[in-house]
Order: sequence, then structure tokens, then C-alpha cells
Amino acid sequence: MRMPRIMYAALLCALIGVAPMCPAAQVKLPNDIAWVSASDSYKACVLQTWMGAGMRLREIAKAEKPGTWCVVLDADETIISNIEFQKGLALKGTGHSSGSWDEWCNKGTATVLPGAKEYCALVRELGGKVIVITNREAPTKAATVKNLADLGFACDAVLFREGPYAKDRMKTARREDLQKGALKTLAEGRSLPPLKIVMLGGDQVHDLYDSEKLSFEQVKDRFGRDLIILPNPMYGDWMKNGVYVETAEAQPPAGETGKEGAVPAAPGAITPKAAAGKIGEGVVVEGKVASVRTRERGPDSLYFEGEGKEGLSLALFDAGKSDDAKAKYEGKKIRVHGKVTEYRGAAQIKVSDPAKIEVLE
Repeated sequence: MRMPRIMYAALLCALIGVAPMCPAAQVKLPNDIAWVSASDSYKACVLQTWMGAGMRLREIAKAEKPGTWCVVLDADETIISNIEFQKGLALKGTGHSSGSWDEWCNKGTATVLPGAKEYCALVRELGGKVIVITNREAPTKAATVKNLADLGFACDAVLFREGPYAKDRMKTARREDLQKGALKTLAEGRSLPPLKIVMLGGDQVHDLYDSEKLSFEQVKDRFGRDLIILPNPMYGDWMKNGVYVETAEAQPPAGETGKEGAVPAAPGAITPKAAAGKIGEGVVVEGKVASVRTRERGPDSLYFEGEGKEGLSLALFDAGKSDDAKAKYEGKKIRVHGKVTEYRGAAQIKVSDPAKIEVLE
């Protein structure tokens, strides 16, 4: 009887002491990461965006004196791509964490997005300065600056979330100081004059304007003119509260059992929205956790459903971090006991004892 080829190969490997090679396991990427990774449509969107921005900039620059103006750009998913980092998270089945993000940034292997380098070169050619404002933090600074330089970007300054700007997640403080000529984190001996910002580019709206004070409706006429937005379906502020649709099944009023297994509301329990207005008070809150952000440094954060920037979050410290918070709480209705405090202008309950959080359903 003739031996099948695969059996023959395995026997041969065993005889010569070589382990047979097995086919590598494959993981199907989620649609958002797959689109960014493999779709020509995504690359075309990005290239088209920067080409259009360049044409518009040529018009703007005609009215500006060289050396007095600048464009402000985000880095990640705006001029450089971190798709390999996102693919790695999908492969491992893990969520984003500050530790894994810093590790990736320090590798310095982000790649150029189509049209971005050419756009930055055009800014310089027209007499402007290229200012990158990123929410990457101090531990990644040296590697990020080198990564951009190695890719050939012409940047006049790269401003990180560090020092006096450590809490400037919305980037407003850095933009204001740039326009005043009062930047506080430039290298010793370096300075920039007050610069007029004529165009901003990014993949999140807070890269472009103060989204805590201005709505889309108030700025929509500026898009394509001085506000340039890049597509990013993988992550962003829009994920914070999740996106839900109502089912045809009516929901039971608060305090009623409803479907089998549901837990009645506790006496005195209030909604996350109501709790957000009770800074300094002890409360019992019940609501659905829309999303969870895990961190290796600092507390995990639980965000309640549908409350927006005026809503409530939980900061889960110490013992609570021993569990997988994302798997345990995301999408679940919970009850929590605690004191409402204010953190960066938003309401928050700090939780150091996970026993204070009850998963209801």
C-alpha cells in the first residue's frame, strides 16, 4: 500500500529529528480592523482627504504671511498608522491598555498614511509650520519623535500630553498656548512665535475643536475648509457610551422584576444621570455599563450607558483590578454604592472594594 504523502513527510521528520511543521492558526479580524488593514477603500479615503486638504491649503496660504501660521495635526490614525498594534490586540483577544500602548509606541514602527507626508511637505513649501499635537505621553516621547523623523515627516514641534499638559486630553490648552506663543514643553532653548492655526487635522473631533463646548451643528460648515477629519472605525470618543437600539419588547418599570432573573431596584437607587448632579453625596446607583476601559497603570474605568459627557463613570482601583473588568461588567446592569466626586470636570465614583459593585443582570 502506498503511504500518503503527509504521513511520509511526518515519518521522515521523525527519523531525522525535525519536528513537523503544523499550519499556523488563523484569527479572523473584526470588520473595522480588517477594513483599515486590507481595504483599498480606506486608503483611498485617507489619500483623498489629504489631497483635498492640500488644495484647500493652497488657497488659504495666499492670504497669510510666511512664518506666521501653522497647521495642527494629530499623529495616530491621522498621519501615521498603528494598524499592526490593533491587529495584535485582535490576535491576542485583549483590550487596549496603557502598558501595551506604550510598548507599541516605543517600538517606533508606526507607518505613514497615504498622502500625509506630502501634505506636511506642502505646508512647509507654502510658508507654514507643522505642529503635531498628540495624546501620547512622556514615556513614548523619544521613540515617537524618532519614528516621525525616520518616516520623513517635516514637523516643527511635537506636543505630548506631559508636564503642565498631562490632563489636556482634549488638546485645548496646547492649541491655546500655541496661538499665544507660550508653549511650556518645548526643548530648552527652543521657542515658537505666536502662530495662527489655519487648518487642523485628526481622526477625532476633539483634535479639531473644543468638542466639550461646541457641537457638530455649530462647526459643520468648517469641515473640508479648515477642519479635516480622517476615517477611524476602530476606536474613539464615540465608543464611550456604546450604541444601542430599542427592542420591541417593553422594558419593566424600575423596581419591577420583569424578565426572570432580573433584580428589583434597591430602595433609594438612582440613575447615573441623577447621580452626576450629586457631587459630594453618597448614593446608590443602578445602570447599564456601556463600555469599560482597562489600564495597566491607574484605575480601570466603567462608563454608564447613554449619559454622554454629563454622565457618571466608575474608577475601579486596587482589588477591583484583579478581575477582568471588561468581561465582568461591560454590557451588564450593575448597582454600586459610593460617594460622587469630580474628576476632570466629570462626575465619578471611586471604587476600591469590588464588593460595592453588584452585577444585577
